[in-house]
Amino acid sequence: MRTRLLALSILIPLALLSVGTADAKDLRGRLAFGFNNQLSPVTSASIKFTLPAKQATVNIQLQAIAGLAIYNARNINDQFFAGFRMLFPIIAEDNLNVYVGGGGGYAGFQDASRAIRLQPVAGIEFFFFGLENVGFSTEFGVNVDIGLSPTVAVDVSTSAGSFAAVGIHYYF
Repeated sequence: MRTRLLALSILIPLALLSVGTADAKDLRGRLAFGFNNQLSPVTSASIKFTLPAKQATVNIQLQAIAGLAIYNARNINDQFFAGFRMLFPIIAEDNLNVYVGGGGGYAGFQDASRAIRLQPVAGIEFFFFGLENVGFSTEFGVNVDIGLSPTVAVDVSTSAGSFAAVGIHYYF
């Protein structure tokens, strides 16, 4: 009994010491293609580029998004959207990045009105083990639409018209 206890008291600390340190998901200089509904309810194609940085925890990303609804049976409000965003990490873990960001774009609606859309956002992007290049993201933000025509108006709503918006990107 004492031999087992002594062996465990030696082996457990050695096992804990042999565990590698956690590193942030290194996305520096990588390009990603995917889709999301994070800046508009229209599911949009998306391209992300992570800026080169000195540290792996600094995954500042530029994102271009565009989408359109040709046949609108679900009666969503946006008919066309194109925009850009910048995402800043606030927490970087092995397979998870927590970020905040902001963006803007142009939205065309079913009633032929147009607006400039601004969006502050907070979200997470996570990577499942075994799918190291595929990032799944979810966000919560606020869309502020400043109408351009036929009249100038301001509309404020949650991003994607629901509580959370989702996306998926493949990193090269």
